[in-house]
Amino acid sequence: MIAEGLSYEEQLQNYHLAYELLKRKLRTSYVSQLIKSISLPEIRDIHRAIHQGESPSSGLLPAIEAIPQVRESMLYISLFASLYRGASQIDIRAEMDVPAIIFAWDFFCETFPNYVRERRPYGKVRPANFSEAWVIAQALKIGLAALHYCKSCHGDHIVIYIKFPPTCQICVIAQLRKRENTPGLR
Repeated sequence: MIAEGLSYEEQLQNYHLAYELLKRKLRTSYVSQLIKSISLPEIRDIHRAIHQGESPSSGLLPAIEAIPQVRESMLYISLFASLYRGASQIDIRAEMDVPAIIFAWDFFCETFPNYVRERRPYGKVRPANFSEAWVIAQALKIGLAALHYCKSCHGDHIVIYIKFPPTCQICVIAQLRKRENTPGLR
């Protein structure tokens, strides 16, 4: 079905984008929000075709405040967000850069091939799946999260305004490790 007002080439680009997102198992509702010219039932059918009959995930969508559970998770989230910002050609606080999200996610997965999980139980490496990566990018766009530069360790760290105070988790973990290794402070 060709959507009204879209050229054949634009429609093909939309299907290709849907394929790229669904192959990484982005939740179908996010794909539907992004690509209005393809119906949700058709998006679900594409997902099943890509993943050999596996139905798309159902249930609540991930939320930024539910993703990190421990400080170590924040390190990985900061890394993903930094990769995303570095790969983007646009201001990620103004709009989402889908090719940059895909690039950052693929690089993240190559860096941590044995830690990325699509289903629970999730480990400390977060985002655990492409939908969580998408939620992080959304949070950066709408202002629920931001990347800050730390003057102490000279690294970027993510601040999720509704979860943790704006502290560099890298520095906090380094301080905790230093205390553990200092005699008399245990």
